[in-house]
Amino acid sequence: MINLLKEQKIEPVFFGDQHPSYNEFEYLYPADMMFVLNEDVVISDNNGEYQMDTCVFECTADSFMYRVNNKLTDFHYRFHRARPLRVRTKEGFKLLTDKKYTINSYTLGYIKVPDEITNESPYREYNDFEDYTWLEIVKIAAQMYIENQSDPRYKTIVNEVITQE
Repeated sequence: MINLLKEQKIEPVFFGDQHPSYNEFEYLYPADMMFVLNEDVVISDNNGEYQMDTCVFECTADSFMYRVNNKLTDFHYRFHRARPLRVRTKEGFKLLTDKKYTINSYTLGYIKVPDEITNESPYREYNDFEDYTWLEIVKIAAQMYIENQSDPRYKTIVNEVITQE
């Protein structure tokens, strides 16, 4: 599965001072992304000093204003620390900061969509999985074949759970 792990540094797109209480940075998700594993954000004050690695706080489009308006949340920049808010959009997401700090970099770790296996090119090498993973796939496929071809009383799912324990 290690070949399915990807990490991408995404450059922010700043939208300027459209809102009086926060700034927006827009991002697009990669086209081959299936699941997000981790997000790393580097923030600094508006002068580019006091850089700090931090994480994001996920909000919905309905609930992010509570954290923006509440001065006690970690969204607000105090003592060189803060957490940007992440709000999903159709194509990606927006990171929101109060006007006291900015986002220097954003790194996204994710699992990519595996390549599709078809009968159209049977001799093409498939390298999304490690070698030891193929042995498990062949074992499960053989058990399913035995169940379907020989004895319908043979239950693959029950034996699969037993052999994996």
